[in-house]
Amino acid sequence: MHRRRAREREDLRAAARLDRSGGSAREQPWGAQASGATAATRASIGALFQNLHLGRFLIIGLAVVVAVTIGLVFSPWLSVQHIEVRGTQRTSAAELSSALDDQVGRPIIGLSGAQIERELQQFSAVESYSIRAELPGTLIVTVTERAPIGVFKKGDSYLLVDAAGVVVQTADQPEDGYPTLQIASTDPQSPAFASVASVLRSLDGDLLGQVASAQATTQDDVQLTLRSGTTVVWGDGSETALKARVLRALVGDRPDAQHIDVSSPSLPVVS
Repeated sequence: MHRRRAREREDLRAAARLDRSGGSAREQPWGAQASGATAATRASIGALFQNLHLGRFLIIGLAVVVAVTIGLVFSPWLSVQHIEVRGTQRTSAAELSSALDDQVGRPIIGLSGAQIERELQQFSAVESYSIRAELPGTLIVTVTERAPIGVFKKGDSYLLVDAAGVVVQTADQPEDGYPTLQIASTDPQSPAFASVASVLRSLDGDLLGQVASAQATTQDDVQLTLRSGTTVVWGDGSETALKARVLRALVGDRPDAQHIDVSSPSLPVVS
């Protein structure tokens, strides 16, 4: 009896020890899991704050860049302080520069091409232009002037015109070195003027300088008179480049010629 009771008490104590041991084993993984979750949370919060700091620095840096850019654009260092005009022959560079005085003090980056064009349109000799900036504050304007082809007498004035009929210069006397245009008008829509303009544009500077006058009543009967007195029958405006080469050769070979017909350039006639 006593032995059995002693055995039962021993069994109960063993069972109690086993329960305590099993419970501790089950509780350990939960504690480790809780500790791991806490560490992950701390890491996430730390990464979030780090990203917030980085974003703040990026915003501040961008704001600084924008402020510096705006400051440079509107600073005197990047504003027009001087205007230099190039490419003029007939037009006064000083007058062109004076017409563009409104651009002085403006940011170079924000220059208005439309306004510059409006200012230059008052100069009939200017055909086109280009602009570029030369730091720190110089605006360089390069103009291309119209190429005159001849002088047209209108009333008491002599108009120096280009191939488009635009008046390049007006004077009381015809300008030396350009032929007199003996045509009804310089309207670019006029067939006679268009044909004469095409002929004169095909001549190089030296040969053009030898032409005293050019006349036509239609697009097919262009005739030139050289300063030597030689008359040149040109005909229509076709094959202008070939006719110009033939005329140059004949003028060189026959300086005493009174009449040259290059209306059929492959069969010219000289007398």
